[in-house]
Amino acid sequence: MGTSFPFRKEQIQQANSINLIEFAKLHGYILENGGRRALHAKQSGGLYFFRDSNKFHHFSTDTSGGPIDFVMQFMRMDFKEAVAYLLGTDVPQHQSARSLPKHSGKLQLPDKAPNYKRVAWYLIHVRGIEPEIIYRLMHEKKLYQQDKTGNCVFVGYDQERSAKYCSLRGTWPERPFKQDLPYSDKSYPFHIYGTSRKVYVCESPIDAMSHATLSKLDGRDWKEDHRISLGCLSDLALERFLGHHDITEIIFCLDNDANATFRDGSPAPNWGQEAAFKFANKYTKLGYITSVAPPKSKDVNQELRALRYIIERERKQGFETEDILER
Repeated sequence: MGTSFPFRKEQIQQANSINLIEFAKLHGYILENGGRRALHAKQSGGLYFFRDSNKFHHFSTDTSGGPIDFVMQFMRMDFKEAVAYLLGTDVPQHQSARSLPKHSGKLQLPDKAPNYKRVAWYLIHVRGIEPEIIYRLMHEKKLYQQDKTGNCVFVGYDQERSAKYCSLRGTWPERPFKQDLPYSDKSYPFHIYGTSRKVYVCESPIDAMSHATLSKLDGRDWKEDHRISLGCLSDLALERFLGHHDITEIIFCLDNDANATFRDGSPAPNWGQEAAFKFANKYTKLGYITSVAPPKSKDVNQELRALRYIIERERKQGFETEDILER
């Protein structure tokens, strides 16, 4: 006997009625006028959103669709995951361009859990991040555990310590979950503070924490340099950061999507590295020392987890050798 489909027809229609333009804005896409009825997403390989139809078209891959198709393609979810993700957002339903509500409101941080044990376990044992880094960020209120759900909550602040950006990350490895809260402003980065004039630029908070961990494992002082996450492939967060910090050197550690493919199996561009080289060229012209340091794996956290695996394997081999010598 087959399993029943997890969503009713009405739920699928509701998911596909989410306002795609507002959804894209909340997930970091920088939209500009693309014609009388369309908006163009910057640095996207020809990605356009259409006001009237609530659909997108991506010229680089010649693909089109509505909100569900968009999440499946650009967030790499399957159909069930995409529907569930859209149903869990607070984005309004699509309306005509004339009646579309203005994007206004205030960021509301999620409630904090009584303790942060789930987040600490996930980041240490699943993601391989050093406890010292985790606890410092918790102390600075840049990281905490969401009440009831157990999600990681990453927070970016303005100069007055007012929260402006909030990203959630699930802590169940078998059920990946990512979401930026409504009214998050991605131009305010998640920031691991340093004392030097150097900043490492990563895509996500976990990648920034992973980079700090790799520095510590390499015997360097991870507290010396700044690290920020963009939350996407826009450099708005970097622009704002540079406006408030005395920085001379920028190192881009964006994702290495060398083996990325589209849903049909065809090769996809290496978006992360394309953006990294584009940004490096831009900021070199602005007078900064820039370089690109691509992860050896897909992203910085995968690189860290691969190193942790090697360290653990060598540790076990050392114990086995000691046992043999003692016999």
